[in-house]
Amino acid sequence: MQCLRSFSVRPRSFNIYTRPFIYLRQFRGLSMKSNENRATLPLDPHSYTQGHWLDQDSERKEARQIHFDFDALLDIVIKSSEGAHRVVSCEKTEGGFNRAFIILLDNGAKAVARLPNHLAGPPHLTVSSEVATLQYVREKTNVPVPKILAWSAEAETNSVGAEYMVMEAAPGVPLNDLWGQMTNLQHIECIESIGRITKELCSLKFANFGSLYFNGLDRPVGAVPLDEKYCIGPNCARQHWGYGQVKHTQSTVLEGRQGPWYDIAAYFADLTQIARSSVERKGQGESVDDHLRLLDINQSTLEAIRDVEAVKAASKPVLLHPDFHTRNIFVNPSNPTQVTGIIDWQSAAIEPAFVNAAEIPDFAQELPHDKTLDANCGAEMDAAQANTQRCARTWAVMVHLCPKLGEAALVLDPLLCRYMAAPSFGWLDDMISVRSLLTDLSQQWERLGLPGRSLYQPSQADLQDLSVMLDELESAQRLRSYLARLLRCETDGWVSAERWEEVLPIYREQYGQFVDACIASREEGESQAVAVEKAQRLWPFDLR
Repeated sequence: MQCLRSFSVRPRSFNIYTRPFIYLRQFRGLSMKSNENRATLPLDPHSYTQGHWLDQDSERKEARQIHFDFDALLDIVIKSSEGAHRVVSCEKTEGGFNRAFIILLDNGAKAVARLPNHLAGPPHLTVSSEVATLQYVREKTNVPVPKILAWSAEAETNSVGAEYMVMEAAPGVPLNDLWGQMTNLQHIECIESIGRITKELCSLKFANFGSLYFNGLDRPVGAVPLDEKYCIGPNCARQHWGYGQVKHTQSTVLEGRQGPWYDIAAYFADLTQIARSSVERKGQGESVDDHLRLLDINQSTLEAIRDVEAVKAASKPVLLHPDFHTRNIFVNPSNPTQVTGIIDWQSAAIEPAFVNAAEIPDFAQELPHDKTLDANCGAEMDAAQANTQRCARTWAVMVHLCPKLGEAALVLDPLLCRYMAAPSFGWLDDMISVRSLLTDLSQQWERLGLPGRSLYQPSQADLQDLSVMLDELESAQRLRSYLARLLRCETDGWVSAERWEEVLPIYREQYGQFVDACIASREEGESQAVAVEKAQRLWPFDLR
């Protein structure tokens, strides 16, 4: 890893205080024919067009290709709005797992039509669960969520030829569009508003873990009735169904292991089995055997601690938003402390409270600070850090006021909370993550007041191996983070279409410098060809 250390990571000038670019981008500039029932739309509704990836670009775009009847979708949108006869304008927006069309109708109404792509999650379940969740939240709380106008989870039989949702557009603007312009006081007041919404959601009562669905004839097999209208069925989160980031990494997992679950024991057992299935598909070899062995130890460890009073107290069922970040929170542009809508409830599920306690929203996260990257930030960085710390403290206070979620945050040490949430986040699929979590837990077992003795007792050699792995991982992550900040792209290499030509020469210059650094720092006796091969292996993106 010497070439990683010798590669200079000095960024070009850019504003590090701008929050990361998000996947949502809008298409503008539509030509219209007023004498027709819809606009002539110069956009490609089927393909991903709003960005490129520095890594696996063609595979990622193929996975986001959606074949459907766009005219049929527009007809449904028009029919869903009383008094509408034609489309006035349409903007295409795209995320990692969905394509949406923001449609203005001639009656003045604005609707959003959204279609999941092939990476979004299990067919039928993903859309039907989100619709049921939105309806349930609208009926049971005052949380502002979009109203569903039309939907179908039956791509095989509907006129569109794809699953879809049509909903009213959320009023206001995304919070991340205004966050950088808001005062420190507005940040605090906005977080307090979000905290009140969270408290209301946490007050809902459930007896099982899983995702919400309508309790009709087409409810999922094994679903447990919640009331006459709703039921709790399998958790539809994509990580529990073998979905990766690109099409060719999707895989079939054991069905029937996704819930619903009556208790935390079944929850842990099934999610561990899903991870085992994922690891076993990798084939045979020493690393696979080691990973499976660690999963066995992890399952036994979870069984050993699940009856600890603090763990039981932190395991109560809670329904919260699965991606509670500023891009999904809409606010009043005139008063950004007022929340006007919460969008994108895809993969929402009733989870143990500790899962939500382990995840911190972006508005409460401290800014990453790297002395190498941020050496010249000075007072501006200090002020930004102080503000984010205030935001983090405010959110912590609001969390503690929430039923179940506050209890989980109070009684569980952050390390134990993170360890228990690992199966839900899909971290068990990664061997380094499992080993690191088990090692941290083992070393803190007595301090955490856990019963008996940790079942994982790493040798000194194990600890040294893990230290090397984590050093290499940290170096690789720093390189990826450096490139993302330098190029102003996402850490997975996503670059907006309008910036692609600007980014490419800078990217290729950095790659050339990295290869040169690996050649210059190669070990004695190592050939230049081997050093170049190492550089290609360590470089985080496949574009050359």
